[in-house]
Amino acid sequence: MKTRPRFGLYALVILSVVVSFLPIIWLILTSLKTTEGIYAWPPQYIPQPFTLKNYINIFTNSPELLLYVVNSFIVALGCTVLALTFGGMAGYALSRLGMRRAGVLMVLILAVSMFPPVSLLPSLFQNFLSLGLLNTYTGLIIAHTGLFLPFTVWMLASYFATLPGEIEEAARMDGMGVFRIFWSIVIPLSWPGFVATGLIVFIFSWNEFPLALVLMTQNAMRTAPVGISLYPGEYAFPWETISTATVLAIVPILVITAIFQKQIVGGLTAGAGK
Repeated sequence: MKTRPRFGLYALVILSVVVSFLPIIWLILTSLKTTEGIYAWPPQYIPQPFTLKNYINIFTNSPELLLYVVNSFIVALGCTVLALTFGGMAGYALSRLGMRRAGVLMVLILAVSMFPPVSLLPSLFQNFLSLGLLNTYTGLIIAHTGLFLPFTVWMLASYFATLPGEIEEAARMDGMGVFRIFWSIVIPLSWPGFVATGLIVFIFSWNEFPLALVLMTQNAMRTAPVGISLYPGEYAFPWETISTATVLAIVPILVITAIFQKQIVGGLTAGAGK
């Protein structure tokens, strides 16, 4: 009797995985097709023939793609470091220091995160223009940090709440201050939560589009999503170029996710039993 429910669960999981990965698989197959194969009718689900010409062409004719990827990496890394630093301290204060109205503050932080990024663009553009932060890594890193900081605070505050309080009490009895407890005890104990949250913020920043489009107008400063979106030609849409560039842009994310998948799952599920 238990076989049927378990079979149904497995079938649902397999279906979810297939649906999730189907766009990526189709993207990879498209990047391996010739131009004629992309526009063939009926559609070619398997490239006939396989070709690496698109990858050779994009490295030869579009050297700026590597620059876009480097820009995305710098911005995403800077955003992740800042978000974890300030989000970690804010989350610890809200969850472990007995602040008054901490629950209200958490709700307000969550409410701020619900503002769509597009609604922030006019004021951000004017302020960054007056401060000279347009087309700079610093400007986009600050913008992304502000955008993803509420998520970071919520994630880390939830993780800190699962830590045993006895360790902190013992540290206070030994004369340790709040900051020393946070840096010497809480952060090492919360490392899985920091890794999981940091990787998610890194991916969010890597994929962010509206702010990067408006705040980075120079071609040399564009991030990968913005740069790839501007590839279309004047009279035709180069699917082979777009698909190949997109595959190359998501490879770093896929590699990072594959390497740290255990830390991501562990960080997201730690404390769930409590």
